[in-house]
Amino acid sequence: PGTSLHFTLPAIPAGQADNASGNGRTIALHLPDDATSISFIGAGTQGSQSTTGTATFSDGSTADIPIQMSDWTLGGNANGTPSYGNVIVARTAYRLYGTSRDGAQPFLFATAPYQIPAGKKLVSVSLPAQSGDPASAGRIHVFAIANDGTYEEMAIAAAKDQTADAGQVLTASLGSVSGGVTDASGYHARVQWGDGTVPEDVTIDESGAMSGKHTYAREGTYTVHVTAWDRQSSGTGTFTVTVGRGGTQPAIAMSTSATVTTGGTITVNGSGFAAGEQVTVKLGTSPVRTMKVTASAKGVVKASIATSGAAQPGRYSVTATGASSRTPATATIQVTEPAQPRTYQPRAGLLTTSGQRGTAIMIDGFGFAPNETVTVRFGDGLATSTVRANADGVISGVTISVPGTAKAGSTSVTLTGADSDKRITLPFRVTG
Repeated sequence: PGTSLHFTLPAIPAGQADNASGNGRTIALHLPDDATSISFIGAGTQGSQSTTGTATFSDGSTADIPIQMSDWTLGGNANGTPSYGNVIVARTAYRLYGTSRDGAQPFLFATAPYQIPAGKKLVSVSLPAQSGDPASAGRIHVFAIANDGTYEEMAIAAAKDQTADAGQVLTASLGSVSGGVTDASGYHARVQWGDGTVPEDVTIDESGAMSGKHTYAREGTYTVHVTAWDRQSSGTGTFTVTVGRGGTQPAIAMSTSATVTTGGTITVNGSGFAAGEQVTVKLGTSPVRTMKVTASAKGVVKASIATSGAAQPGRYSVTATGASSRTPATATIQVTEPAQPRTYQPRAGLLTTSGQRGTAIMIDGFGFAPNETVTVRFGDGLATSTVRANADGVISGVTISVPGTAKAGSTSVTLTGADSDKRITLPFRVTG
């Protein structure tokens, strides 16, 4: 107020720094040729801040430049008087304090104007490297630098309203930008597509034409906001996109039975995706299993994904979502417990448990694997015979004779199943 100085606070995307503090940073300036003075827009923290920066001119010479800023809340006094000849240029009704508010009112100040020496062109300002802990010693915070020069304002020409199909990539004209003050990197812009997706950077060609690609998942009418900025200002243009029902929608199916055992692998076949897009396939077991595949030029995908060994039996969803088409294709899969191997507990008995050499020993048994071969041995292999269990795992009337070389005393008859892998030892006494 009361001067010809002017400034613009650019639209800074959320999460990015919107000010420069006293950390030694050099700020490049792109002032109009007729600029004769500047003023720093900002505030001090932890009390008023008085420090000195360095002005650099186009001829390489430098000069000290005072940077003096009042405390951002005027010490908690909303009716206080700024220090150092600062002028209030903005104030808020309250200050955020964690997730609530407090009674302090933050301010932005303009410092007393710095007069650029006659015949000099100011090209940059280096902020001081302030010492001490910022939480206690405080810092200067510069949000913009005002000047009294004249330049062409940046202008945005909004795009015309457009149409698109759900699930199909829209190559959109986002309008154009011209004028203003740019640096070597040119203009910058971001687009909000109006469907709740994350804002994206915009492509800007040499003529200032802006463009971008997007895929709307559902039908409807969406308002698109395009915000562009240069070194001095920013602006926003809007238009609408009317999205109709697309042609082919993404779909998936299991290549085999929709049943898999815990720890097993399923194969998912999909079609209708955007050509070349990345598709995330998710199996909704606990824990969730995911993998990413790339759609072919015809929008076809194939993915093999293993279930977790810890997954509980039950029915689970399978989804495949394209990064650009974003329309989920779904199916279900039944997870079952793996088949448990059958265990066998064969039993057998001798019809006689003692006898002389040459005695025929008869053996009956049950609980063997169906149709398995059972080997019968006397002692340490003095005599051996084999028999096959029937379909119910039963052996009956098996005979083995006490060999003539058997020594009198305690020994045993053993039966071993080839499939059940079980061994039965039955005591026998040779009497003579």
